[in-house]
Amino acid sequence: MFDVIITKWHEHLTCIGIKENRVQYIDILDSKDRTGNIYVGRVENIVANLSSAFVRIEKESGKHGIGFLPLKSLPAKMILNRSVESSNELKAGDIVLVQVSVEEIKTKQARLTGKIDFSKADFSGDDEKLLAIAKTRTEYQQISNDISTAADEIEKACNILSNITDDSDYKIVTDDNHIYNELIERKDLFIDNVNIELYSEKEKRLPLFVHYSLTSRTEDLFRKKVWLDSGAFLVIEQTETLNLIDVNSGKALKKNEQFFLELNKEAAREAYRQIRLRNLSGMILIDFVTLSKSETKDELIRYIKDLIRNDPMNLTFIDLTKLGIIEFTRDKRKKSLRETIDIKKM
Repeated sequence: MFDVIITKWHEHLTCIGIKENRVQYIDILDSKDRTGNIYVGRVENIVANLSSAFVRIEKESGKHGIGFLPLKSLPAKMILNRSVESSNELKAGDIVLVQVSVEEIKTKQARLTGKIDFSKADFSGDDEKLLAIAKTRTEYQQISNDISTAADEIEKACNILSNITDDSDYKIVTDDNHIYNELIERKDLFIDNVNIELYSEKEKRLPLFVHYSLTSRTEDLFRKKVWLDSGAFLVIEQTETLNLIDVNSGKALKKNEQFFLELNKEAAREAYRQIRLRNLSGMILIDFVTLSKSETKDELIRYIKDLIRNDPMNLTFIDLTKLGIIEFTRDKRKKSLRETIDIKKM
């Protein structure tokens, strides 16, 4: 059985899954990645020297609601309010149909495109159907990808945890009255006889995050070095282009092949947990302790492939390089933990 905790964590409403006293999943519910979303937006201004435009896609979101649109990525037909021959004729005030191709990162605004990729959007149809719908809408409207409720997101988290832990039995605990009422109203989303508990800080005389020791159980997620039970450790480097994880054997005295294989398996389990909890995406490189025999290398690869088979963001094994580094890719559907939480304030 695992526990699903919904509470404020680092100032964000967060869903945290715990199995056998270990955090196995974190989903920050109020952090939305808009990648793939399609909007009817309004051009705010043209930047001629960059052949680009700034387009507002959300009316009430300040700078968060503005995206950067290269003109070369905007087919003329995606300009909705008038007929033009080329996107070079675009001007401030025009209404355009765009998709978020890259979500905003820190100070960089979201990147937009008019070349719609339907594989990244929750839309059933083609360009013509999409354009027909868009022309009936006013600006600042999202016209794809259903906006899910908190209950929907929590239900997804429960399903992901079931896959990760191979366990279908769980309970849900929250100290948020609104979330509790929504979960009770939509109890049909969850397994039969699920226990949904409203945690009372007054009765328990402890905040929910203290009751579940969430601070101590998650502090390693903000560290560069993560220790393993064997005395080995991981060094995790996260950059904008790729993520690097180095496995260091630490003070281990044993030096035989079987020991290093078992150490690498332990490192693989924790590395995958850290990838999942930190929500790392894109290219991920893991430098395991060097194995000399082809059969032990093959055994490690089989172990890793089985370990990641149910990853919610499609963590995919790519290759073992000649330098002994294993390459992975992982989809991005939400911001990473580092992009969401201001670590400098911690």
